[in-house]
Amino acid sequence: MTEKKFSDAEKLQMLLSHWLQHNKDHGKEYVKWSEVARQAGYDTAADSIAQAIELLAKADRALEKARESVGGPGR
Repeated sequence: MTEKKFSDAEKLQMLLSHWLQHNKDHGKEYVKWSEVARQAGYDTAADSIAQAIELLAKADRALEKARESVGGPGR
């Protein structure tokens, strides 16, 4: 069986795409639980989760930039 060899750029593209999807999946849960916390009266927790959502979006922008710089989608 022949093992497929990927270049570093290809590996980075795959990893970055995976991390972005992973963050997207978690982001959906963060939004849900921020709303649950708010409805339960845990405003500080809801605000903190909302802050995490904003930070995750910032991280995603950096990951997108990294993916584009190695020839991934968006380039």
